[in-house]
Amino acid sequence: MNRAVASPHSIDALFVIESLRSGIPTRRSTRELPDLRQEISGRILHDLEQFEQDQYPPGRILWGQYGQGKTHALAAIEHQALDRNFAVSRVTLSREISCHNLMDFYSEAAGKLRTPDSSIDGLARYLERLGLDNVRRSVIFSPDRYVHNLPVLCLEAYLLAAGENREKLYADLMGTRLPAGEFRSIYRQVCGERLPALRFRIHEHAYAYFSMMADLIQLCGFEGWVILIDEAELIGRLGRISRMRAYQNLGWLLGWASGSKPGAIYTIAAAASRLQDDLWYGGRYVDRDNMPQLAAERAGEAKAHEAEHDMRVFFRRAIGRDSLVATPAKHSALVALLEEITRLHGIAYDWEANFDVERLLKHLGTQPVRTYIRATLEHLDLEMLYHEDSLPDADVLAEHILGGDGADEAEDAEPDEADEEPGGNQF
Repeated sequence: MNRAVASPHSIDALFVIESLRSGIPTRRSTRELPDLRQEISGRILHDLEQFEQDQYPPGRILWGQYGQGKTHALAAIEHQALDRNFAVSRVTLSREISCHNLMDFYSEAAGKLRTPDSSIDGLARYLERLGLDNVRRSVIFSPDRYVHNLPVLCLEAYLLAAGENREKLYADLMGTRLPAGEFRSIYRQVCGERLPALRFRIHEHAYAYFSMMADLIQLCGFEGWVILIDEAELIGRLGRISRMRAYQNLGWLLGWASGSKPGAIYTIAAAASRLQDDLWYGGRYVDRDNMPQLAAERAGEAKAHEAEHDMRVFFRRAIGRDSLVATPAKHSALVALLEEITRLHGIAYDWEANFDVERLLKHLGTQPVRTYIRATLEHLDLEMLYHEDSLPDADVLAEHILGGDGADEAEDAEPDEADEEPGGNQF
């Protein structure tokens, strides 16, 4: 029996439906489905447009309750940024990857760097096209551009190296640090001179890797670097010192800190509102009140005032006009979304899909958006296959298939002095 060849439009519809089943939004689904939160995407797009005038706007924190669609909002922002020629990294925080060790975070962000026209993460294919002379004429080699010169020296050696040495240096550029002795040896071998004596401390100097990568991204032909951080509320699980450093690093990535700026980086951090409830306004140790003083004490006398000021600015801006709030989707927007899913389901599977979505919304009551989507797909599947006109109940829907916004509970963070960061490497 000959099978009919599906039209490209039905294939597109099928891809959208299957992405909804998996809970992983794609660039195609972002384009095809209605935008439930235009007030958020509108502000983000306005920010991204400023890159065209070489103006780099400060980042934002996206707040919301669990299940309000923060993760899906970040996915939509990622796709919109890629469509506008940005390089994008989307990082989900965890116990292993947080913002308190900025080098570990950088390694994760650089390793997940996506570009608009490539399915391979990273910049390797673009760096192959750059010559050392072109890079040396760029802003990357401007004196004192970065807080530390190590990543520039690594880039210089990478562009001169070949074979295994080139691969090792690329790994260092992407955050997998080479041991100091091995780096010195490779640098002397490929550059023909000894590496200058450099002291690289992660807490003080990891910012240089971010800033240079942003410049490198632009040199490769992209507008800038968009960094999307999911489940930022997990910072609350850290001890006091690490939590303070995570706030400081996040403030720098957002462009809120005084002093050096991140450059062509635009950061959005999505966080559950419980972080505020548990640690910023409640609990035994209120971060909003105590962290500025702690930052001043840890910074030393010379930088105490600046550290305290930056921490107060961070907490003020985190809940001020720079912040975004993921609120429940409007009823009319939900109706439009579910009706479009119904239409695409019919196109994808070549049947006359018809569904009273108002009846479903009334039946389920107030639920996360992913529950409505799952219920719509389940109803349409049953009607298409078995002609059953049944409405699933919220408590029996397999919501975990669509994923969520993170852990159901955020652990209480206790004051802890035992999480100090080790010292830097001596070059």
